[in-house]
Amino acid sequence: MSLGQELAPHLPFLRRYARALTGSQAHGDAFVRATLEAIVAKPDEFPRDVDPRLGLYKIFHAIWSTANIEEGEEPSSSPTGAEGIAQARLSRITPLSRQALLLASLEGFSSDDAGYLIGASPSDVDSLVAEALEEIERQTLADVLIIEDEPII
Repeated sequence: MSLGQELAPHLPFLRRYARALTGSQAHGDAFVRATLEAIVAKPDEFPRDVDPRLGLYKIFHAIWSTANIEEGEEPSSSPTGAEGIAQARLSRITPLSRQALLLASLEGFSSDDAGYLIGASPSDVDSLVAEALEEIERQTLADVLIIEDEPII
């Protein structure tokens, strides 16, 4: 089976992950395109000692981590509703914690695999995920004051 055939089933999931990570469909797709171009340009550098899915995400992370274009940029078209709220909350999480959270929860990678992808130990991945979840929880906490105008209540 060719490398392209091995990677093809994983591309929709990489696109989903890239879009969630970057906060933009255009940026996410650009990183996926750059990943595929890098693989085509140097197929011998593709990591063959791991599952093709892991290798694909590893190449993606190598490209994404060196780009630094997302910092300070707003997505060109902001999603609305629940998607917009989720994206806004994700964007406030540090990039490494966001990567760990998305790899573990959205993509279903184990702590070992996520650690391989982001260059961290499995325990560090667990800590990063917990940190990201705590940050999201802090963002969703609110003080509520209920004022009732019924005298009997």
